[in-house]
Amino acid sequence: MPVVDTATMPEITMRAGVTGRWLCGQQHGASNVAVLRNWIEPGLAVPRHTHDREEIVLVEQGRFWAEIDGVRHEAGPGDTVIIPARAVHAWGTFDVKAQVLFVWPMADPFAPDKSRYLDGEPPRVA
Repeated sequence: MPVVDTATMPEITMRAGVTGRWLCGQQHGASNVAVLRNWIEPGLAVPRHTHDREEIVLVEQGRFWAEIDGVRHEAGPGDTVIIPARAVHAWGTFDVKAQVLFVWPMADPFAPDKSRYLDGEPPRVA
C-alpha cells in the first residue's frame, strides 16, 4: 500500500492516558519501519522498557521527558529524542498534553522478541 490515509486509521487506547494511531507499519505493508503518533495526557509516565532497535521520538506538541539508562532528558516541540537500541528507558509528559511521533527501524516494535517491559505492562497496540 504506497499511500496510507492516516486520517482513516483507527485511534487506539494504548494505556490509560495514551491514545495512538499507527501511521506506518507491518499492517500497512512496511517491512522495515513503524511510525506511531501518540497523544499523551499531562503528567503521565510510561514504565521502564527496552526495544532491540533504536527508537526515535519527534515531539510535535507539549513537553516530553525521557529517562534513558538513568539519565533524564527533556524535549519540546521540534525536538528529537534518540533512544539507543536496548537502552532501558521510560518516558512521560509534564503539565500539558503532548503529541509525539515514535519511529522504529522495524515493522513491529512491540512484538515479544522486540521489546521487554521491566516495570508495568506493555501497551495495547492493536
